[in-house]
Amino acid sequence: MTLHLGIMDCKIAAIVCVVLLSASVIQGAAIPKGNRCLCKKISKKVNIKGLEKLEIYPRSSSCENVEYIATLKKRSVPICVSPNLKEVKALLGRKIQQYKHIEVIHHK
Repeated sequence: MTLHLGIMDCKIAAIVCVVLLSASVIQGAAIPKGNRCLCKKISKKVNIKGLEKLEIYPRSSSCENVEYIATLKKRSVPICVSPNLKEVKALLGRKIQQYKHIEVIHHK
């Protein structure tokens, strides 16, 4: 009977060791959060005359893209715009006087 309990104790000890080791590996594993970007669709055009502000969100742990979000004066829902638009580039360069009134916000 003593020999039988000794084998059972070894099996239980082995199982406990495996569970503890696997728990530490699982706890340290990164869980992917998915793509949590603000922009799902990007507009390829924007009416610069109707633009109220442009917000720029940098890359982050939840989104690998730099995002440009435009708020229009007559539209309550902001739109995502491409940074490659000539209007956006002109606004960021501040080279055109008529765009000086448009607020540009760089989020950090």
